[in-house]
Amino acid sequence: MNLTVYSGILLEEAALSSDELAHACGVSVEWVHVQVSAGALPAQGESTGQWRFTSRELKRARRLRELERAYDAAPELAGLVVDLQDEIASLRRRR
Repeated sequence: MNLTVYSGILLEEAALSSDELAHACGVSVEWVHVQVSAGALPAQGESTGQWRFTSRELKRARRLRELERAYDAAPELAGLVVDLQDEIASLRRRR
């Protein structure tokens, strides 16, 4: 699979479909579905065809992808690590 990954600024009001999110992350649509099913990636919408992802989910998806690739982590474990990283960052901002 030969994909070009684009970087840029995504406005919070804009929402990506599963296909667009997969393309932006350089992964397959199936990968996105696995992440959502595992609870590692939140999706807005009731069915897979209606799922929408904001810039926050795009950032999270890219972090999940990097953890999985770097450490061969399962989706659930990668999701837990990202949750813990977010919690640590939140605690540091409170200081």
